[in-house]
Amino acid sequence: MLKHWSAALTAVLLLSSLASAQLPPDKALASMKAGDGLQVELFASEPMLINPTSIDVDHLGRVWVAEAVNYRRKMFKRPMLREEGDRVVILTDKDGDGKADESTVFYQGPELYGPLSVCVIPQANAKAVRVLVAQSPDILEFWDKDGDGKADGPPTKFLTGFGGYDHDHGVHGLNVGPDGKLYFTVGDGGLTGLQSKDGKGPKFVSNNTTIQKGTVWRCDLDGNNVELIAHNFRNNYECCVDSFGEIWLSDNDDDGNQQTRICHVMPGGNYGYGPRGPGQSHWHEEQPGIVHKTLRTGFGSPTGITFYEGNLLPKQYQGELIHADAGPREIRSFKRKPKGAGYELDKALMLTSSDNWFRPSDVCVAPDGSVFVADWYDPGVGGHGMGDWTRGRIYRLTPAGHKGYTVPEVKLDDAKGMVTALASPNLTARYLATQQISSQMRKNDAGLDLATGAHTVEPNPAVWYRFLHLVVSRMPSFTGEQQMAIRLMLSPMCKSKENNLNALDHMLIQSGPSWLPKIADPDRMSQVGCAMQRRDALLTLNRAEAGLAKAYFYPLAKLYDGQDIFYRAALNIACGTDPVRRDAILADFDKQFPEWNDKVADLVWELRPKSMLPKLHALLVNSKLTASQKARVVDILAASDDTTAGMVMFDLLKGDAPAEVKSRALDNLKLFLPTKWNALTKGDDLSKAVAGLLADAKTRTTGLQLVAAGNVTGQVEAVAKVAADAKLELPQRFEAIRTLGQLKTLASVEALIGMGAPQSDITGEVIQALGKQLPVGSQITSVQQKALEALQMAITLPGAKPETKSAALNALAGSRVGTNWLLSLQEKKELPAEIFAEAGRLLRNSPFAIERNKAMILFPAPGKLDPKKLPPIAELAKRKGNADIGKAVLAKSVSSEVQCLKCHMVRGTGGQIGPDLSMIGKKASRENLFESILLPSKAVADQYVSWKLDSEDGQSITGLIVGETETTITLRDANGKDYPFPVKGTERKKSLTSIMPEGLAATLTEDELVDVVEYLTKLQTPSYTPDSWMVMGPFKSPDGNGGLTRGYGPEQAKFDAKATFLEWPGPASGKKPKDLSWQLVRPGANGYVDLAKLHGDNSKNSVSFAYKEIDSPEDVEITLLFGTDDGAVVYVNGKDVYSHKQAVAAAPEQHSAKVKFTKGKNTVMLKIANGDNPHGFYFTVEGLPEAKK
Repeated sequence: MLKHWSAALTAVLLLSSLASAQLPPDKALASMKAGDGLQVELFASEPMLINPTSIDVDHLGRVWVAEAVNYRRKMFKRPMLREEGDRVVILTDKDGDGKADESTVFYQGPELYGPLSVCVIPQANAKAVRVLVAQSPDILEFWDKDGDGKADGPPTKFLTGFGGYDHDHGVHGLNVGPDGKLYFTVGDGGLTGLQSKDGKGPKFVSNNTTIQKGTVWRCDLDGNNVELIAHNFRNNYECCVDSFGEIWLSDNDDDGNQQTRICHVMPGGNYGYGPRGPGQSHWHEEQPGIVHKTLRTGFGSPTGITFYEGNLLPKQYQGELIHADAGPREIRSFKRKPKGAGYELDKALMLTSSDNWFRPSDVCVAPDGSVFVADWYDPGVGGHGMGDWTRGRIYRLTPAGHKGYTVPEVKLDDAKGMVTALASPNLTARYLATQQISSQMRKNDAGLDLATGAHTVEPNPAVWYRFLHLVVSRMPSFTGEQQMAIRLMLSPMCKSKENNLNALDHMLIQSGPSWLPKIADPDRMSQVGCAMQRRDALLTLNRAEAGLAKAYFYPLAKLYDGQDIFYRAALNIACGTDPVRRDAILADFDKQFPEWNDKVADLVWELRPKSMLPKLHALLVNSKLTASQKARVVDILAASDDTTAGMVMFDLLKGDAPAEVKSRALDNLKLFLPTKWNALTKGDDLSKAVAGLLADAKTRTTGLQLVAAGNVTGQVEAVAKVAADAKLELPQRFEAIRTLGQLKTLASVEALIGMGAPQSDITGEVIQALGKQLPVGSQITSVQQKALEALQMAITLPGAKPETKSAALNALAGSRVGTNWLLSLQEKKELPAEIFAEAGRLLRNSPFAIERNKAMILFPAPGKLDPKKLPPIAELAKRKGNADIGKAVLAKSVSSEVQCLKCHMVRGTGGQIGPDLSMIGKKASRENLFESILLPSKAVADQYVSWKLDSEDGQSITGLIVGETETTITLRDANGKDYPFPVKGTERKKSLTSIMPEGLAATLTEDELVDVVEYLTKLQTPSYTPDSWMVMGPFKSPDGNGGLTRGYGPEQAKFDAKATFLEWPGPASGKKPKDLSWQLVRPGANGYVDLAKLHGDNSKNSVSFAYKEIDSPEDVEITLLFGTDDGAVVYVNGKDVYSHKQAVAAAPEQHSAKVKFTKGKNTVMLKIANGDNPHGFYFTVEGLPEAKK
């Protein structure tokens, strides 16, 4: 974080310091490990190529490489690293020994600056070649008409209108599908005006409805008929299409989230990335209308993907996906296993390396069936940065023992030659064959003879399907094609593949919806035994006229089995997004499904037919429905924008509905009262409803939460009464105090001030609530001024406890007026010494630019080293550190000047501002880790780009956008505080500076810096930290840890969320024991479950229980990492697996236990004793495999 280094000095540092850390090509090859039955060979390396982002292999076996040396330079106005511009190069093996002998430059020029995809399209004469290159905002087109391996001139624009300029979230992933169309992907850089080349059709611009975030497209090879296939990915680097028309891709959303995924792309599908909003999961799969991922691959940086449809490699790889992931440095094969209308995937590694500079960027299949792998070769990946621009390698995978590289000659002068070329594992050779066959079909009806005789030459269903795509793409250009298509569709060859109706989609595109009845009538289609065939039929309906679609829709909808999420998604896609057409198809839903059951509930949830909504109210009082069924009805109702649905929720809370139903009603009201049901807050109905809830002890907490969600200021007095009542349990009083913090009235502030002294168990909550009353901007009202003065007094008042001053400091630092007051206090040398260091950390990270700069002067960061005097990064990377010391330094950084865990999470402990570092050692090299610490702004992942927001009322702040709805943008500052901004009237501007503060390395010694990096390199195992626990307590335990051997009941009984136990099962204590029940508790931002805060003084001399169910996708040995205050017993699946009686403060990973999880649900229960406060625990599971879903 060398703040004063110039860009030139930084470049010199990186080039000089990183070069010596790289492995030369031969040693890099030795670090490789090929998968079962495979071998890996080096095909080419620098200087033949540099920085490959994408490769394509043509029918001659030549490897075309898109190089990106000038990556992320242009937009940032950085000097170009290669002034002549980037290149497309051709690598040729002339003697067939499997190694490139020649590297020629196809094109180099300033028009290329970080191209991300190259696609070679040979022409019918097999001499001329057309080359497409993806580089936002354009797809560029080159020609080589004389076949000399040189572009005929500068590129022209093939298509334009892509976002993500000079950015890898733009356009990429070019490839030609089996239907002869160009497929490509666009990341969440989005679209600014994509249109067919002929100017016809819509101009596509990204929006928040039908073209969200990342997208998949196809078009004719002349650039016309541009068509959206699916949307709402994050950064889908490439898609691939198999011979049967199935589209697959990987989607990159790691950056600490560990949410990368593999998706089977259903045309018309919404894949759920945006928009970001409260109460939503990462991919929004809990919402209707979202197509689920097939597999979450978790941690990674996925890049190229293709299908292997050759037969050179061993059988287990044939017909399967091959996928490159530059994060964990793996080439993977994924075997597709049909499951209903979708798939499961089984992973097999094809190539890995112990060299943590290996960064596979693309994979491509050669004409002989070997697989080429491009290696970007860099110390890091992600964040749009690179540490090296002088290296790059190409590897080749073949069967173990295979010799040489023999490229089959493409012969197209007879039927056998055409069919053989069409059967090639190489896309370019297949494309040449399709062009020749199309030419023959235009001249005569020879195509039918070719098709019907194809299996005698190549008995492969995939080849049969390539003919089918070819025929369909030509319809209705000549007689006999309709007959040919039907014969192909119904042939035994096609029936050997489950998804043989996929081509219907193409038929409708080419020939109109009248084709559908010619293939199959509704009854016959509903009788198809395979869910995948029915799925494909439903996807076809998306393009049919409403009346025709409706005739087929209901017979297929009635075959939904109540479990198949992909079939349900296909039903939704069939209805489309046009509201008029959708309503027409679903108008008779209630007549088609007159009885209510779980299957129908699923369909209503997914499809939202309007004819069913009036009937939902009656279902809530239907005695035949279970509580869980009624809760589902509540969620379906909540999808309605009508405020009547909100009133139904109120009625449920006031009535005798089951607890599960009330809970769902409350959650929906809390979520939607501030937005679509806000009209309910304007009248008296809401105030009357919450008044009744507040009056009843059983519903009081519910009432408090609704007061906050609906901003019911008329209930301030009732809320304040709850907050001040010392006889009530602390959790309920805390809820009341938080509610007062949300109500911006004088009465709320005065109530809070009144209960803030004397200092007690609630003081900290009161101070936080007063902080909520402060304005973000510099304008302040009289009410806010009163809150400000109270917080100021908490710092200056003699006798205030240190924790009180600290809480007030944090509250003040979150506002501009509070920040300026703290700065003025320091200028006058009146800031209390005990909070000086903490004030410095907070204010140097202030989201207010002017004030932050002032704090840098008034609170100079304490330094242990001068970063300018550090050795080069390559020298630091060679030093062996002490991982245990590094771990201890990191653990202390929650509250020290180092601050790492204030922003980053490691195994469930830390902040949620920057990326989770729990597996960073698997992705980043040592060099990359040093660079990230020393130069935080050099490579900033897209999700962690800082934004400056300026609102109409004068608020201006910098931070990360962590949520965005139609009405509100939520910004998080470097101290973890969130600020809501209205979308309307707010200007936003990206910052090139990382939110990670400059100069943090100066707070470490040189040895500590090396130790921290050493520890980070060890973080390579998946971890899971529960986001909630069911907690019961406090049980009485006069002898503290003695309670660990006493039976209280929860540890002996099967878990029941409704169960209660007496707080003291032993001898009478003079008071009637209370019944204790389970309650949901979430860890704090640092991963700590604070039981003392939950129980207050009652937590002293007590025992508490915490329960969690954890799913495992397989039988596996895992490690429990935990720390408890005080002693504890750990039970896994009912068995005591660990215990201790140490009376120490809890810390992460104090204790560990290896245990076995079984496939499916596993139960974990902690029994934790306490003498004196504090009281709580940390808990993480290490080694839990990624789930199949």
